[in-house]
Amino acid sequence: MNNVRVAFFGTSDRSIPLLESLKDSFNLALCVTKRDVKVGRDQESKETGVKKWAKENNIRYVEVNSLKESDLEQVMKDLKTQKIEYGIVADFAFIIPEKLIEHFESKNLINIHFSLLPKYRGASPVQFAVLNGDENTGITFQLVNRRMDAGAILYQIGYKVTYKETSGELYETLFKVAADKLPKILEDYISGKLSPLPQDEEMATYTYSKNHPTHTFIYKEDAQINWKDNNEVIEKQVRAFNPWPISWTYIKELENNGNLPQKIKLKSHVDKNLKVKIYETDLIEGKIDIKKLQVEGKTKMDWKEFENGYVEK
Repeated sequence: MNNVRVAFFGTSDRSIPLLESLKDSFNLALCVTKRDVKVGRDQESKETGVKKWAKENNIRYVEVNSLKESDLEQVMKDLKTQKIEYGIVADFAFIIPEKLIEHFESKNLINIHFSLLPKYRGASPVQFAVLNGDENTGITFQLVNRRMDAGAILYQIGYKVTYKETSGELYETLFKVAADKLPKILEDYISGKLSPLPQDEEMATYTYSKNHPTHTFIYKEDAQINWKDNNEVIEKQVRAFNPWPISWTYIKELENNGNLPQKIKLKSHVDKNLKVKIYETDLIEGKIDIKKLQVEGKTKMDWKEFENGYVEK
């Protein structure tokens, strides 16, 4: 299959195993990724993991701010120039427009989605699997159509969740599994051994944001801890929103909180309206045991360091 010309649409460095797999088994001729973003106080340019990998491996790439107008025209031009036959989409930042789907004749553009579709359509399937404490999740290879994650299924792989993984860790594992299986799945599809099967629309669910219910992305405000929730719910939330946007609360919410193993009294000089990011927790006799946290404007610390700096003895 080394003569089959493939394009990859993706963004993050989680995609690198997929890129390596495509490069080894096919003719990976083009990467489409998001344009550099400005980060930090100094507004330095940050490349996507896909762009960085493409540069290092001498693979042609095109950067876009969207898949509209001039950006879309550039992508279409590169697809034609590079004589791309199949497209692979994974963890991409943009919705695939109809014009692009038509270019691939609605059969040669394959999305790798990290749930067992039709469950958890949308941008946050792994986060929702962790949030909901699912015993199993998985990977779906499916054809892209005009509706979000609704295209016919080519192949699915199940995965048993460990109940200790963060979303970041689970994504990393699933990407590696997908990369391992991708060459055989794409080869079987090209050779006609795999037939697309329609999804059961009655079983479809979506990863709608709690605070933005028409969107399937995770927002920062979704990660605010509600201390009235069951402690198991809070512990799952902390894992689900790691590495982004990280669960958070206000420092005053930690004081005398019945969900924590011990009640605390904050020092008088502490600004109780500061936000606190909660990176790691555990459950100790049903209570939330905070392992790693970060007070707004400070570096990460463990609970003992937090006590030493913020809690009255």
